[in-house]
Amino acid sequence: MRQARIATFVAGAAVVALTVTGCTPDDTAEEDGPVTLNLTTSQDMETLFPGDSGINDSIGVLDVVYDGLVRYDPETTEPYNYVAESIESDDNTVWTITIKPDLTFQNGEPVDAAAFARSWNYTAGHPELYSNYFFERFAGYEDMQDELDDEGETVEESPVEELSGLTVVDDLTLEVTLNAPFAGFATMLGYTGFYPIAEECLADVAACSVMPIGNGPFQITEWEQGVSLDAERWTDYPLDETPGSIDAINWREYSGASSWSDFETGDVDVSYPAPADLAAAQEDPELSERLAQAPGAALTYIGFPLYEDGPWQDIEFRKAISMAIDRDTIIENLSGGLAAPADSWVVPDGVPGGVAGTCEWCTFDPEAAQAALEAAGGWPEGETLTISLGDDEEEIEYFQAIGNSIEATLGIPYELAPNPDYFSVRSAQGFDGIFRNNWFPDYPLNENYLAFYAVGEEGAGNFGWYSEEFEAKLAEGDRAATLDEAVVLYQEAEAILAEEFPTIPFRFNVGAEYYSERLDNVVLDPFSGAVKVRLLTITE
Repeated sequence: MRQARIATFVAGAAVVALTVTGCTPDDTAEEDGPVTLNLTTSQDMETLFPGDSGINDSIGVLDVVYDGLVRYDPETTEPYNYVAESIESDDNTVWTITIKPDLTFQNGEPVDAAAFARSWNYTAGHPELYSNYFFERFAGYEDMQDELDDEGETVEESPVEELSGLTVVDDLTLEVTLNAPFAGFATMLGYTGFYPIAEECLADVAACSVMPIGNGPFQITEWEQGVSLDAERWTDYPLDETPGSIDAINWREYSGASSWSDFETGDVDVSYPAPADLAAAQEDPELSERLAQAPGAALTYIGFPLYEDGPWQDIEFRKAISMAIDRDTIIENLSGGLAAPADSWVVPDGVPGGVAGTCEWCTFDPEAAQAALEAAGGWPEGETLTISLGDDEEEIEYFQAIGNSIEATLGIPYELAPNPDYFSVRSAQGFDGIFRNNWFPDYPLNENYLAFYAVGEEGAGNFGWYSEEFEAKLAEGDRAATLDEAVVLYQEAEAILAEEFPTIPFRFNVGAEYYSERLDNVVLDPFSGAVKVRLLTITE
């Protein structure tokens, strides 16, 4: 499961007068040389190993370094075969994947069934890797996991190194057996965790993590981590989806700082201003013609510690908190156009099955909120509501506004509790008040927004919420004969979630990027909001 890290900007970022009339990076230097696309990353990337790359920026880089079995239509989000010739199943349990012939990695090794099996077995056998959980659906996954004690320490290492549900039938045929039917299996296969890896990569994973050996249209040539990353066109790339006018790509790494001043000076091709610079950008008529926008897919939501006694055990209290939050005003004031209020747990129209309005109590309604709080028995006198979140300046500002809205509406005093160990505390069920959560879909299916609520037993998971009915409905969706039927059943599961209301949707991100004069056909990724590099053209 992926925790989205939306681009953040350092408070007080330099305000530069907006005099941009022509952002043409390297336009003179490249008159006779290679054409370089100048991009940015906003997050600290630790690795480019496919099985362990779960943040937006590393996924964006790998999207041009690797090819997966499927890719996703940027407008409809529907998957289509790319490296795969076909992906077929008669029962949604045993899947036969046929791979296109004559494909290779950038080092000349074949991209074949063994290359995918090599990658998937390695990731399935290493629980510390980000994409490990994807392989829980594969037969034999449990046999590969070490035996752990109650503290999570390894008691006995598993000797099993391969998934029993993964068979290399021949050079171009891979057979996958799942633990149970899953109609959405093929939809998952475009995610980075399902990319193939070369033998040379597996022989030295540490080296491959910083200098990946891909099978995509660009190959990494240099990475000074925290500073910049360079790639150049792989001239032997055999497939179609590659930007013909781009010879090289440079990513500057900003680690949360704003890249806007470098966009204004023409050193980067794509950027979005920090809030302090946004109004000037929006008022520039020439610049506004070079703004690409698209709905986003990441959901920020609020959880309750349902593993502990407290007023949150009463659904009326949870409704009161939700209806006391003035989403529209908070997001209008703080988002800079990069977010929209959420009233559902699945992004509306962004993935199959996503519809707006599934949350009945996500509209700001002070009177209804106060009535719900009264029905719940009120807030304990003299107590303060703790709101926990990570140590992120932008999110602290958001959740301070949420706390203010709750206090103004319900009279509940609050305190913010930013914590750099937020994820560890959440996993250990260590919060004793409401807390921030974030979800970024790994693949385009409503099931992907819901499956992590299926914890299997009372009191488990990040929230301590368990619903046998909800999990049964998800499982029914998995067993559906077709994906369309599955989507409907997953929607019914969302309706159960909405009725029991263990969490509160707050906002969806919105994709927006300004781009330089020399770029054309700028399309944003429907998941990350990043520019789809393979569709770009440089017109200089």
